[in-house]
Amino acid sequence: MRDTTGGRLAADRPASPTRRGLLAAGLSFAALGARRAQAASATGVAPERARGRALLAAARLWGCQYQEIDPQRIAASDLDLVVVEPMLDDWSMRAIEPAELAAMRVKPDGSRRLVLAYLPLGETDTNRWYWPRRWRRSPPDWVGAENPSWPGSRYVRYWHPRWRSLLLDGPDSLLGRILAIGYDGALLDRVDAYLDWRDERPQGMDDMVALVAQTAARARAHDPGFLLLPQNAEDLLLREDWLALIDAHNKESLLYGLAGQGIPNDVSDVAWSLVRLKHAGAAGIRMLATEYLDDPQEVASARQRLAALGFLPFVGRRELDVFPGDDRPRDPGRSL
Repeated sequence: MRDTTGGRLAADRPASPTRRGLLAAGLSFAALGARRAQAASATGVAPERARGRALLAAARLWGCQYQEIDPQRIAASDLDLVVVEPMLDDWSMRAIEPAELAAMRVKPDGSRRLVLAYLPLGETDTNRWYWPRRWRRSPPDWVGAENPSWPGSRYVRYWHPRWRSLLLDGPDSLLGRILAIGYDGALLDRVDAYLDWRDERPQGMDDMVALVAQTAARARAHDPGFLLLPQNAEDLLLREDWLALIDAHNKESLLYGLAGQGIPNDVSDVAWSLVRLKHAGAAGIRMLATEYLDDPQEVASARQRLAALGFLPFVGRRELDVFPGDDRPRDPGRSL
């Protein structure tokens, strides 16, 4: 969701692809499997988090849904991993209840399903339940311009104490509610927001790492097994302090969409991302990918290509308002 940069700006892209670079980006993912196993055994994570990582590694079918959610339908599905928006209705403040979540965490065969909550870190939606009404007409000075791709959403200076308090402080914060309901973890959206503030905040990448570290510390003090799944921001995957915080990574629009809906991405952009994604996979991070496509042939092709590259694929609508059903063919989804 909200993949407006593809992980980098146009000025950061290589001038042209080279065969050597593409081969380097796609180097033997099979060989990485052994390295990943060694890395995972050496991480020293809490036993509860290790169990969650094992479920991530075993997942073969996953998806996201942020609108029109039916908890009972998810509970009855064959999904191994699902990411949902915790608030079902902003107007009535109807959230997914702990009992509903408990049912969603168990698959029909009695095995465990991971259920993660959506958590925006680098951007706010001024129409959402958590945004104070007094700020809707007159936002504070740490709120930036509107994101032209998502009306109502605005960039935020995510290092500001007031934003961090809204996210993390107390039982009524976004994270506080997620923890109280009992989610297995959170998908962290807009961790690439440091690109929005490159001129104003040169240390913005460090600020984002610090914010996620604070999120991890507070969440894991409550639940040592709490999983973190950021998306995009591939440059962060080259940082060891970042890899120590996260458990999985979702890359949006790796193959399609940077130049428009359904348009294949330039091979140089794909190669640039793969170098960084491969590095994280070798460090034991579970690699997922999301494409937004409608054409059935493109959908089938994207799933096949992503699985061949070692990702656990999900293909959906950009609005993420449709049940990510269990009627799709299961894919090996080999890990990076």
